Amino acid sequence: MARKIQFEIAQDSEKETDAAQAFSADPTSKAPSLSAMAKSLHAAAAASIREIDPRLIEESQFQDRIPDDDLEVADLAASIHAQGQLIPILVSPIAGGRFRIIYGRRRLAALRTLNLPAKALVRDLDEDQAIIAQGQENTFRKDLSWIEKAMFARQLVEAGKPDELICDTLNIDQKARREGEKLTGLSRMKQVMSKLDHALVEAVGPAPKVGRDRWYGLAQLIDKKGFPPGNQSHLLADVEKARDEGMSSDERFDRLEQVVKDHSKTQVKSTKPIMASANASMVGTVRANARSATITVTSAAARQLHLWIATNPDEALRALVEAQQKFEQQQ
Repeated sequence: MARKIQFEIAQDSEKETDAAQAFSADPTSKAPSLSAMAKSLHAAAAASIREIDPRLIEESQFQDRIPDDDLEVADLAASIHAQGQLIPILVSPIAGGRFRIIYGRRRLAALRTLNLPAKALVRDLDEDQAIIAQGQENTFRKDLSWIEKAMFARQLVEAGKPDELICDTLNIDQKARREGEKLTGLSRMKQVMSKLDHALVEAVGPAPKVGRDRWYGLAQLIDKKGFPPGNQSHLLADVEKARDEGMSSDERFDRLEQVVKDHSKTQVKSTKPIMASANASMVGTVRANARSATITVTSAAARQLHLWIATNPDEALRALVEAQQKFEQQQ
């Protein structure tokens, strides 16, 4: 049975929507550091709470929320203004007398708008402990959407964190780990995020009513329709327009899903070489279809261009993207 370790800070009823919840750890877990961290956090709760200037507190390097609702922060600020900050945030000290937020980011944002000091528990946590505390505090409160968890997971993957740490942080695939089975929950997050641009997901927002299956279906559809990461600017522009029109995050997802489905009516179907201008055709050919585009340098006179592309693929692709954006701006 899991043992719950709780912060008992005040007897008053908390009215902040960002209230902290129980932090739990399994004493039978093979990761004793989790239990030790929970005990340390419990000890911190019993200690005096410090007041810290919010200007000294930096954001976490791993974003677990997609910013989408300034009104929610405003409501939280109003509650704190009326009731005071009843529940502290958790921070960890970093160099230069500064601190990094572990959890309580919305409370911190609200306090900044009020120009009030932040009541905070200060714990010296290493990076992995801070990640687990940040992830579990939000995961156990249930209010992170599936795509926010997936984005958080991608950041941890890109930072080189092991799958076991990511699963502990997001409280996913625990049964599969115990039974030595495939980590399907984490695998699905990796698959979805590998097919979607970060900017596109942020433009859609947390989409709280949209679950794993719809996000997975959308990612597969985007891939099938020929919108690989790095080439989703058309989709991004449409979602940003929907946001400017006042559509909610869930509505923006619906809009994106429909735009991708409708793309089949206008997608490129030719598989024959497409000759560009006379000068370009002297260099090579372009072959394009719904899923990909291939540029072939055929002219012996363009050997240096061939070699440059071969040794500088990132710069070559970036030049194409910049050319596309410039062309779209001129339209």
